[in-house]
Amino acid sequence: MNREQLSIHDKQFSGRLAQWANASPERGRNGRFRHTLAWIFARTGDSVFWLAAIAVLFWQKKQLGWDLLLVVLVTAVLVGILKGIFRRQRPKEKKAFATDKYSFPSGHAARATAVAVTLAFSNPILAPLWLIWAVLVSLARVALSRHYMSDVIGGMSVGLLTGLCLQLLT
Repeated sequence: MNREQLSIHDKQFSGRLAQWANASPERGRNGRFRHTLAWIFARTGDSVFWLAAIAVLFWQKKQLGWDLLLVVLVTAVLVGILKGIFRRQRPKEKKAFATDKYSFPSGHAARATAVAVTLAFSNPILAPLWLIWAVLVSLARVALSRHYMSDVIGGMSVGLLTGLCLQLLT
């Protein structure tokens, strides 16, 4: 399969996932529920959400707060650099607030995965739940038409590598 065919499949799959979560009136209550669920999962991957969680951990004087702050900041820098290099436009969708106009790699997917890795090392028993959460945050970004599937795969890869490298270095 060549690069052009992969791009077509990526956009088609991403479009089907976005259509599944479409909250248009024709979709009824189920469509609105799926859209709301995707929106909630996507919001749990926001920087503001994690900075607030980190502040609480600092207030409790927990080392985990420093670990999460480091992984969130390093991930943000790496994603920013990569977005500047690739400059991939976001999928066409309704106007939405965005801190940047580029989609590759997904910052939410990178951050959620890096946080999940950090939390998994902190509490290995809950590792599967954190990793499932990271996947759901990532898929929610596609479902909300903010990213293509390849964007979140790229973001998850950045987050996984960042989280693992920082765990090995600390």
